[in-house]
Amino acid sequence: MSDRPQPVDRRSLAVLRTYRYLRVSTVVVTGLLMVAVLRQIVAAGGCVQTSISAYYFSAAHSAFVAALCVIGASLIVYKGSTDTEDVVLNFAGFLALVVAFVPTAREYTCPGPALPTTYDVLPGITNNVLALFVAGALAEAVRVYLARRETGEPVGGSARTVLLLGYAVLLGFLVAYVAAPRFLADYGHSTAAVLMFAGIIVVVVLNASSSRTVGNAAYVRRYHAVAVAMGLTLAVVIALHFALRGFTHTIIVAEVLLIGEFALFWAIQTAELWTVVDKNELAEQRGLPPLT
Repeated sequence: MSDRPQPVDRRSLAVLRTYRYLRVSTVVVTGLLMVAVLRQIVAAGGCVQTSISAYYFSAAHSAFVAALCVIGASLIVYKGSTDTEDVVLNFAGFLALVVAFVPTAREYTCPGPALPTTYDVLPGITNNVLALFVAGALAEAVRVYLARRETGEPVGGSARTVLLLGYAVLLGFLVAYVAAPRFLADYGHSTAAVLMFAGIIVVVVLNASSSRTVGNAAYVRRYHAVAVAMGLTLAVVIALHFALRGFTHTIIVAEVLLIGEFALFWAIQTAELWTVVDKNELAEQRGLPPLT
């Protein structure tokens, strides 16, 4: 029996490592954001803002925007195991970019370095959201073109309904941008954040379903637990926002939990898919039909 190493399919290995890095980077960048916020809390003498989003106006501004942009781009680039999962990931990624470019209402009250109190967010929103929609439209056009060449249609089945729903949501943001930019500035951040996390919860549920299909029962339970935790946490954040006039420190605790649950999902998926690109490859290895 030969002790010589088996030949390595470098192309397959490169794809596998790319998927690994995308999953791991999402967890790492989430940690980057939390470290930047914690460092700002220390610099402010222990003073804590009432929401994570409020740190947009602090010295953690660059880390806040960069982390959301990286997470948004990663969600868009990452190919889901099914068309429906992929569509939801794309829209969640786009909404993460909206959250980055449309800040929350200013409530920065802690001492320490911060953006000037005279800083007007509207010109930045006007400039950056337009660029985002133009880039998004071009990217979607390329995606549709390539999908038609490869499979004959952009998406199939239930994914088509999800795609149309996503288009309708983004159209709402575009109308607000054109017709009511101040309304977008006031409500765009929170609306995009809620919809983004709602999309991630859908992705977690879809992963529970696909894990059941490929026979990973232990991961089904883990995904269900994360989905329930995220759903309850998101509901608490929304309820507190309306029940308590303005944000309180209760909300930042709930936001930290939600972000932690988001990172936990990606850590779980990284573990489940460490040796494969996606669950379709796992299904193929186990002699199962492709996921739909």
